[in-house]
Amino acid sequence: MTTTLSISEAAAVYGTAVADLQQPLILQQKGQPLAVMVSFEEYQHWRALAADEAQRRLAGWRALEELLEEVHRRPSDYTAEQIEAEISAARGGQRGTQ
Repeated sequence: MTTTLSISEAAAVYGTAVADLQQPLILQQKGQPLAVMVSFEEYQHWRALAADEAQRRLAGWRALEELLEEVHRRPSDYTAEQIEAEISAARGGQRGTQ
Protein backbone atom coordinates (compact mmCIF):
# COMPACT_ATOMS: atom_id res chain seq x y z
CA MET A 1 0.00 0.00 0.00
CA THR A 2 1.23 3.46 -0.85
CA THR A 3 1.00 6.35 1.59
CA THR A 4 0.88 9.89 0.24
CA LEU A 5 2.15 12.89 2.21
CA SER A 6 2.63 16.49 1.18
CA ILE A 7 6.20 17.78 1.08
CA SER A 8 5.54 19.83 4.22
CA GLU A 9 4.09 16.81 6.05
CA ALA A 10 7.01 14.61 5.01
CA ALA A 11 9.53 17.32 5.89
CA ALA A 12 7.99 17.61 9.35
CA VAL A 13 8.34 13.86 9.83
CA TYR A 14 11.54 13.08 7.89
CA GLY A 15 13.33 16.42 7.74
CA THR A 16 13.91 18.89 4.95
CA ALA A 17 15.87 16.40 2.80
CA VAL A 18 12.64 15.17 1.21
CA ALA A 19 12.31 18.41 -0.74
CA ASP A 20 15.42 17.54 -2.75
CA LEU A 21 15.31 13.91 -3.88
CA GLN A 22 17.96 14.08 -6.58
CA GLN A 23 19.35 10.93 -4.98
CA PRO A 24 17.52 8.27 -2.96
CA LEU A 25 17.13 9.10 0.73
CA ILE A 26 17.76 6.08 2.97
CA LEU A 27 15.83 6.15 6.22
CA GLN A 28 17.38 4.31 9.15
CA GLN A 29 16.05 3.06 12.44
CA LYS A 30 18.56 2.21 15.14
CA GLY A 31 21.35 2.42 12.57
CA GLN A 32 19.72 -0.09 10.19
CA PRO A 33 18.26 0.78 6.77
CA LEU A 34 14.47 0.78 7.00
CA ALA A 35 13.16 2.46 3.86
CA VAL A 36 14.21 4.48 0.85
CA MET A 37 12.60 7.65 -0.43
CA VAL A 38 13.02 8.34 -4.14
CA SER A 39 11.70 10.90 -6.56
CA PHE A 40 8.30 10.22 -8.08
CA GLU A 41 9.92 9.82 -11.50
CA GLU A 42 12.25 7.13 -10.13
CA TYR A 43 9.32 5.40 -8.46
CA GLN A 44 7.39 5.39 -11.75
CA HIS A 45 10.45 3.99 -13.53
CA TRP A 46 10.77 1.12 -11.03
CA ARG A 47 7.04 0.36 -11.27
CA ALA A 48 7.31 0.24 -15.07
CA LEU A 49 10.30 -2.12 -14.82
CA ALA A 50 8.40 -4.38 -12.42
CA ALA A 51 5.36 -4.45 -14.70
CA ASP A 52 7.57 -5.22 -17.70
CA GLU A 53 9.29 -8.05 -15.83
CA ALA A 54 5.91 -9.50 -14.82
CA GLN A 55 4.75 -9.40 -18.44
CA ARG A 56 7.94 -11.09 -19.65
CA ARG A 57 7.59 -13.85 -17.07
CA LEU A 58 3.96 -14.40 -18.01
CA ALA A 59 4.92 -14.57 -21.69
CA GLY A 60 7.64 -17.07 -20.85
CA TRP A 61 5.21 -19.31 -18.97
CA ARG A 62 2.74 -19.10 -21.86
CA ALA A 63 5.46 -20.06 -24.33
CA LEU A 64 6.43 -23.01 -22.13
CA GLU A 65 2.80 -24.16 -21.91
CA GLU A 66 2.48 -23.94 -25.70
CA LEU A 67 5.67 -25.96 -26.13
CA LEU A 68 4.46 -28.61 -23.70
CA GLU A 69 1.13 -28.83 -25.50
CA GLU A 70 2.97 -29.26 -28.80
CA VAL A 71 5.16 -32.00 -27.34
CA HIS A 72 2.10 -33.80 -25.94
CA ARG A 73 0.39 -33.68 -29.36
CA ARG A 74 3.32 -35.42 -31.07
CA PRO A 75 2.88 -39.13 -31.67
CA SER A 76 5.17 -41.33 -29.61
CA ASP A 77 5.99 -45.00 -29.47
CA TYR A 78 7.19 -44.68 -25.87
CA THR A 79 5.07 -45.87 -22.96
CA ALA A 80 4.63 -43.75 -19.86
CA GLU A 81 7.00 -46.10 -18.00
CA GLN A 82 9.70 -45.69 -20.67
CA ILE A 83 9.38 -41.93 -20.51
CA GLU A 84 9.64 -42.01 -16.69
CA ALA A 85 12.72 -44.23 -16.96
CA GLU A 86 14.34 -41.78 -19.39
CA ILE A 87 13.61 -38.88 -17.05
CA SER A 88 15.06 -40.78 -14.09
CA ALA A 89 18.16 -41.67 -16.08
CA ALA A 90 18.61 -38.03 -17.12
CA ARG A 91 18.37 -37.00 -13.46
CA GLY A 92 21.04 -39.51 -12.57
CA GLY A 93 18.59 -41.87 -10.92
CA GLN A 94 17.49 -39.23 -8.40
CA ARG A 95 13.70 -39.21 -8.72
CA GLY A 96 11.82 -36.12 -7.65
CA THR A 97 14.86 -33.84 -7.34
CA GLN A 98 15.52 -30.72 -9.33
